Amino acid sequence: MIEIEKTSRRQQCILQAVIAALQEYDYSHLTVEDIAARAGVGKSTIYRWWKHKSDLVFDAFKEQTTSIFELDFQQSLEFNLNQQLLKLSHALNHPVGRALLVVMAEHREAAGEFFKQYLLPRREQTRKLIQVAIERQEIIADYPFELMLDALYGPIHYQIIFFNRMPDETYIHNLVGLLLQPVLVQK
Repeated sequence: MIEIEKTSRRQQCILQAVIAALQEYDYSHLTVEDIAARAGVGKSTIYRWWKHKSDLVFDAFKEQTTSIFELDFQQSLEFNLNQQLLKLSHALNHPVGRALLVVMAEHREAAGEFFKQYLLPRREQTRKLIQVAIERQEIIADYPFELMLDALYGPIHYQIIFFNRMPDETYIHNLVGLLLQPVLVQK
């Protein structure tokens, strides 16, 4: 048990070193040597747990965002989508989030793993929220919700990657409103 705690503390220290390094410079300048020095460990310790610096960025992002994307099933679909997209914008605009976007563009295989391990479970939660909204009669049932989810998240990435700006609350509110308008049950 003590060895597991020691391993966990070392891993946390390494991930904090990744976060600190990315606040000083971008992903292209990130090195395992620098991370090891910041964390006070050898490179071999890092390579024991991570194969590539891209894996470190994925885990640092997961570390930073584990709890921020939790959905509140007591609230409406619209409320949850607005909150989730706003939090996503902030997370991707952070230096670790920006590094993650670079990694996903440069390392397709790693991006696929990240999608399966991290994004798909969150998307599944959003699907459950959509089902709850249908049961509450907030939205209609017959709609291409997978396409709607793509249309919600795509503009956030687009704004950050191509325009180098974080979508603000008004942008997100308008985006969610536009995409939910065809599915809202008229009362």
